[in-house]
Amino acid sequence: MKNLDNEKWMVDTYEIKHAITMGDREILFLQDEKKSYPFMVCNCSRGNPLGVGQYFNAVVSEDYVEMMTEFTSRITAQIETVKAERAKISVPLEPFALEHCVPDDTGESIEDKVAIIRQECLRPEYRTVDKQLVLVTGGFGAQGKARGRAVYTVNLYSGKESRWNRGDILGIVKPECMPDWAKERLRQIEAERQVKHRKPEQVR
Repeated sequence: MKNLDNEKWMVDTYEIKHAITMGDREILFLQDEKKSYPFMVCNCSRGNPLGVGQYFNAVVSEDYVEMMTEFTSRITAQIETVKAERAKISVPLEPFALEHCVPDDTGESIEDKVAIIRQECLRPEYRTVDKQLVLVTGGFGAQGKARGRAVYTVNLYSGKESRWNRGDILGIVKPECMPDWAKERLRQIEAERQVKHRKPEQVR
């Protein structure tokens, strides 16, 4: 559990005492000794573009043990959700490391290349190869000797578009290390991008 006592992170008048992130949400344990029901447990999602927390499924009680049981139960449920997500992944999960890539050279453009996201830039439960391999599609940070940091990508496994910083890029994957599934997905994504950017009169 992450103890946040010194940070005074608040939700309304309740101070967040513990928070743990697993999967797509944070589970929070909060306290306000001035309330009739001083203990609260709620969920927090930060999936919006501004990264602002959205709090939901809040419950309160005067019983600390009851709320701690609720807190740990929700964490367990999130762990099981992540396990179920992993079970559906159809490729080997072993993460890529430095030996699988040409280290990033910030003096060179990485646009239209397949990059590897650094493991430490991913949450621990997501440090698997399906989350690491991305096609760089643009952003000022993708250019050589760029002043900007933003790198826009498409995840090869999920097809999800994301924004990273140039420093999050470990390097460009070596051709001999590119898995067959990634090669196939790359062909599909590139074909989709060509159709998307084709002028209307060119589409038949």
